[in-house]
Amino acid sequence: MIKFSRRQLLGFTLLEVLVAFVIAALALTLLIRAFSGGLRLAATAEDYGKASVLAQSLIAQVGVEYGVKNTPIHGMFANRFDWVVNIEPYSIDIELPEDEAVVMVFKCMVSIVWVEGVKKRQYELSSLRLMPKESNHAAW
Repeated sequence: MIKFSRRQLLGFTLLEVLVAFVIAALALTLLIRAFSGGLRLAATAEDYGKASVLAQSLIAQVGVEYGVKNTPIHGMFANRFDWVVNIEPYSIDIELPEDEAVVMVFKCMVSIVWVEGVKKRQYELSSLRLMPKESNHAAW
């Protein structure tokens, strides 16, 4: 039979148990922070994705639903995303005689703003669009 000393039979001291709990609590805190930060970033990425799709949709409507004369156009999407569409003439280096020009180049700019927590987020998209010269009406 093996004989054990009294020290070997007692197990862990209170100090060793407390140190183990402190280390486990710190590790758990770091893991929770990492996961919550990842979830926040995923939600932000989803909002930017929605803003991007909305901006592309609004740019596609320029010339169909939105004309040059009624800009800027304001609106709200999903009670969260405020958007503005601006359309303005864009100058190019090529000179065409005024009587031969049948199209004009317009710069279409979309700005989308939303609030996420206490931060204000913004997404902007711009594109050039050829429209008939007489498209200064509401739509063509």
